[in-house]
Amino acid sequence: MEIKPILKTLIRNPVGLVLISLQVALTLAIIVNALFIVNQRMQSVSIDSGLDEENTLALTVSGYLDDYDTRSAIFNDLEYINSLSGVHSAMATNALPMTNSGWSNTVYNSDAENGINTNAALYFADDSLAETMDINLVTGRVFNQNEIGTYSIREDVLQPKVVIISVTLAKILYPEITEPEQALGKYVWFRGEEIPVAAEVIGLVDDIKAPWKRQFSSEFEQVLFVPYYPIFGNLSHYIIRTKAGFFDDVFKNIQNQLLELDNQRVVRSPTAFTEIRKDFYRNDNAMATMLSGVIALLLVINALGIIGLVSFWVTQRTKQIGTRRALGATKADILRYFITENLIISGIGVIIGLILAMALNNWLITEFELARLPVVYLILGALLVLVMGVVAVFGPAIRAANIAPAIATRSV
Repeated sequence: MEIKPILKTLIRNPVGLVLISLQVALTLAIIVNALFIVNQRMQSVSIDSGLDEENTLALTVSGYLDDYDTRSAIFNDLEYINSLSGVHSAMATNALPMTNSGWSNTVYNSDAENGINTNAALYFADDSLAETMDINLVTGRVFNQNEIGTYSIREDVLQPKVVIISVTLAKILYPEITEPEQALGKYVWFRGEEIPVAAEVIGLVDDIKAPWKRQFSSEFEQVLFVPYYPIFGNLSHYIIRTKAGFFDDVFKNIQNQLLELDNQRVVRSPTAFTEIRKDFYRNDNAMATMLSGVIALLLVINALGIIGLVSFWVTQRTKQIGTRRALGATKADILRYFITENLIISGIGVIIGLILAMALNNWLITEFELARLPVVYLILGALLVLVMGVVAVFGPAIRAANIAPAIATRSV
């Protein structure tokens, strides 16, 4: 089939060419970026928190008496919780991964003014850290009991002598290291007070996440543990890891059990970590769902536009098609003509759409810190739009191919 006659026909009737090409271009530009964002969100949602999520719950206790002894309550609570048959391990801490609430500190790799510094999520932990948070200790050791102190937000200064940090944080603070164990024995510096405080790195962990995240940022994995029992006024926050198969029993009874232990306080309902995770990714899931709907809607609108235009052309060209059939054109020839015509129009739209897609991605990078669009999305998006165009044109094209040669005679 000659491409040239098709191009001449399109040039003589440019309105349909322009409308469909622009429709295809806009559809491609939007769906390519939308698909990329959906994929990024879905990858984010699948990230492991680092905890034994199915067997972990969080609990907050608050005393309401003026003489409530938070320090003693923490020790009593932990002793009692850890004695329960269904509990694997429990720990008092200040925050949990994926809660959007916690502490962060700027930490340094030296006391020099030009030293490397970055933000890190700060977790309080004791010697049960590995058992309670199910962390992956890459190298080094966890805290010893004699290293654990108490930290009162109203009275104390953060000055740990030892810390455990994440592998990601180690790579940022000590770019010269090639293996995780090389970070052991180095120092993390805190400069919150007049005199900088140095803490020795005794262990490196992997997988554990910060309470918050930013898209395409390493801060989600920049984590630091300090050896303290946290005392925040009358509040105590516990993380409890149950034994496999005992989660429901512990979750159901722990609130009443702690109230029976000491009823001069408020014990809030426990929260399953699976619910914490669900809340944390609620916006990501909602955005992915919304953008998936937008993608589907745009593809349907694009297909309907093509069907409508080709159907209109078939009606307009009935005599022409009948004449071609009378002169020997087969049904396959007619079908091929309309598919080729659509591919030309869609192809022009794809070229424009690829340019628009990259321009839109550059804008998203600038305004929302989105990652750069991989070329594979452009290729797959272009193929998707072209295939959808062919599928859309097939119905009207078959109707055109079925026009009888006698139509040419009756139309004279």
